Amino acid sequence: MTLSMEVHPQFDRHVRYLESQALPFATGWVEAMLQAMRDPAEAGLTGLVDRKHLSGLLLATEPLRMHIGECLAGHLLHGIQGAEARALGRAAVASALSGFDIDELTLVDETQAEKDIEISRVVQLADLKLEWELRELQGLAALMLPEVRWGEDPTACGPAVFARAISQTIYEQVLEPEQRALWMRLAGPMLVAQLRPFLPGVTERLKAAGLQAPRYRTILAPNSGGVVKDAPGEAGAAALTTIPADQLQALLRSMPLLQRGLPGGGARAAAPAMPLAEGEPEFRLEPMGDAGAESTGVSHALLGRLFERLLADPQVAPALRGSLARLETPVRALAASDPGVLSSEQHPAWALINKIAGHSSALPAQDTERGEAFQRFVDPLVARLTQGAPDKPEAYAAALQQVQAYIDDEQQEQIERTRPSMDALGQMEAERRLLPLLRDQVEVQLGKAQEVSPALQTFLRGPWIEVLAKVMATEGAESTEAQALVGTVDELLASLQRPETADGRADLRRRLPTLIGRVQQGMALIDLPQQHRNRVLAELMQTHRRNLAETVPAQPASQATAPVPAPVAAATTPPPAPPAARPPEPAAPLETAAPRDWQGHDTHVGTLPTVPMQLEGATDGDPANDWIAALRPGLRCKLNLQGAWATAQLAWISDNGAFFMFTSNLAGGMHSMTRRALKRLRSEGLATEVAEASLVQRALGGLLQELGTAAR
Repeated sequence: MTLSMEVHPQFDRHVRYLESQALPFATGWVEAMLQAMRDPAEAGLTGLVDRKHLSGLLLATEPLRMHIGECLAGHLLHGIQGAEARALGRAAVASALSGFDIDELTLVDETQAEKDIEISRVVQLADLKLEWELRELQGLAALMLPEVRWGEDPTACGPAVFARAISQTIYEQVLEPEQRALWMRLAGPMLVAQLRPFLPGVTERLKAAGLQAPRYRTILAPNSGGVVKDAPGEAGAAALTTIPADQLQALLRSMPLLQRGLPGGGARAAAPAMPLAEGEPEFRLEPMGDAGAESTGVSHALLGRLFERLLADPQVAPALRGSLARLETPVRALAASDPGVLSSEQHPAWALINKIAGHSSALPAQDTERGEAFQRFVDPLVARLTQGAPDKPEAYAAALQQVQAYIDDEQQEQIERTRPSMDALGQMEAERRLLPLLRDQVEVQLGKAQEVSPALQTFLRGPWIEVLAKVMATEGAESTEAQALVGTVDELLASLQRPETADGRADLRRRLPTLIGRVQQGMALIDLPQQHRNRVLAELMQTHRRNLAETVPAQPASQATAPVPAPVAAATTPPPAPPAARPPEPAAPLETAAPRDWQGHDTHVGTLPTVPMQLEGATDGDPANDWIAALRPGLRCKLNLQGAWATAQLAWISDNGAFFMFTSNLAGGMHSMTRRALKRLRSEGLATEVAEASLVQRALGGLLQELGTAAR
């Protein structure tokens, strides 16, 4: 895909219109969500959620409606622009504009897997409920981008764009995990309700611009995966007329390679190329009686048609079509002396073509550097096969080994390059194990406190626990940093209570700069959004200002000479300590800010685990664990990441089986995943091994459909 691809001028106007609708759509969705929380029966959500839980979510989100709408509109803009850039094949732009998009997904822990599952449910619901609306819009959008890369959405406004934007908006809010999950559960039905009038409106705009909706027709062999033409061209018709029906049937019976491509033609039909199963007979080319010369001509005609199908496959990278086309001549020459070419897709010639095409399609769509490097490797390799015109399969087997060695070297280089990502994933796993323990500890501390506002409770139960887990996973539970931050919970809760004496208030005033500084450092550690920082700090400042104020207001001037009884004065207005007597101490750095009376605090960091917990056993009878235990590097899988299916190859498994790395054609190309995350995806039906046909098998399926139709 290049920037010179054919693009209808209406496409740019279409995307600009979508951008203009981002804010109105976001505002409408937020209002619909709030109304559904107020009256779930009217929204049809009665059996979906508990009304009591909805009330809590409504209280937390209604004051932030404008902020939530603005966040969602911003993420929708990023999603639309990212989808546009990918559809047009723009490399740097796609990465820069994608925002919280599938192109940036490189680390998948259990939390990310939960997000992917939630997004997938929203996308699947929209696909099911809005099937015809989406199909009509996609047909029109395909007219605007006839050369769009295989698998890309030319509409730039598919359900996944909205689902990902909603997910990021929800996870940016400071909420309890249960509230986020509830909100995502409600997001699907409300999104469908918003898209139902929106998508037809977009479709009507495209029709008004002159685009005509395509006519749908029945496809006889949808599993062939080949490009089905409405009518064969003149060259194709000429080739078909040279093959009588009886000769065609005899040829199909004598060519197991084509028989394997027949839909339903045996247990191995449309399966990936694999070694023959135990007991499976080996296919051989049968003689065709006295039709030797004619059979050779027919075979050459079919090879020509087969290469046409190979080169027309939409999953073949355009840059490699020339290289694959140059292989047609030597493969024809090889077929004249080697019957194996027409008897098995396991032949080295077909295996080489499958390997080149498969690796090219697996490269990241926007990584032009890797694509060009592979092209520079393939061109001389194909040239050697073409110039030498080898008539021995060993030449193709040697070329296949060279391609595999190139792929292995590149994959190892990518793995080494992503080691920091793997380290980050390991830290995320350690943090995930600590979160429940720290949450329980903070709950104990909150239970002993008095008059803590809901906003501060949410902050301590959510972001501050993430701060504690991050420091403990990085520095260790016994570190000074961890002790200081855990002790901050006790100090912060104590600072919310008004001291009874002036000395106590003066002491609190002295300690507040260090305490607030520690809170701000913790916020920075997890990159808490600025608006959330401001909200928490403003509430703390208001509470502290109230607690530090004097209780006796200044007397009016008319009463300035009125005598005050000594006992009352002594009881109500104790002489405050002179400020100069207690100069404020400089803010201590984080590593030295642990309270002196640490052992008196409720939290005992030393009791928290500092070693990884054991993984779930792979032989406990859980089908998901059994599937993961059977994975081996090199296996091709299908993974649903953020509502989109991606073909990925397992590149690496850690020694302890805790981490996996997959390669795919998404930006970045490498995806690190924890075992728990992969298990969650597998349990939800979002991870499976690939059962799709190879390039050669797809071409055979389409060719047989065409030849069979002509024979009738």
